[in-house]
Formats: sequence, structure tokens, C-alpha cells
Amino acid sequence: MENELSKINDSVDQSMNSRDFVLRTQRQIAKDFRQHGFEFEAEFETDALTLSKLLKIVQLKLGDIAENQSSKWLPLMYSLDISEKNYVHFFSNADKNWLEDFAMLVIKREAQKVFFREKLR
Repeated sequence: MENELSKINDSVDQSMNSRDFVLRTQRQIAKDFRQHGFEFEAEFETDALTLSKLLKIVQLKLGDIAENQSSKWLPLMYSLDISEKNYVHFFSNADKNWLEDFAMLVIKREAQKVFFREKLR
């Protein structure tokens, strides 16, 4: 099972090299955040970003939510489908760069959703 998950994660990582896949991932991110009243700039859903730019935008959005709208944090995590195991493990080992690392976790989870949706069609 561990080997299967590793293969899936490798496939998702490879898919992130495709601008089209990145754009579909951005749209998934926007959709899940929008359910909780959080919006991104209009270009977020029309222009594929580099991974570093996407990471920065998601990091800023998560930081704003954590700081200014903390009551919406857990409902958002539920919509993003961050597993409780990953969530607890992540925050029990978090360091000063936790927000950047967590933003990457969110991006990867959203990319997995896109990947699985495509594979199950």
C-alpha cells in the first residue's frame, strides 16, 4: 500500500509540470476556498502560475485566514480534505516555516483531487 501511495504522489508531482494541470489545481483551490467566502484574484482561475508563485499566494491566503478569520480555519480544512492524521502530525512537528510547508501540503492535496478526478473518468 505504501508503494502504491508513493507512485500516486510521484504521478501527481509529475503532473504539476503541466501548465494545464496546474491551472485545474488552481481552480480546485479557488472552488474550495470560495465555499467559505474566500476569494482569489480573477487571474487565479485563468492564468497558470509557477509553483513558487502559487505557493506564495496560497501561503498568504492561509496566513490571512489563520490571523483574521480563525473561526473559519477548521471548516476550510475539512473542505480541503486534509486528513486528521496529516493535520495532527504536521502541527506536532511544525517549525517557524509552518505556513509555507502547510501551503504546500494544501496545494498537493488539491492536486491529488484533480489527479484522481481525471483518472476516475
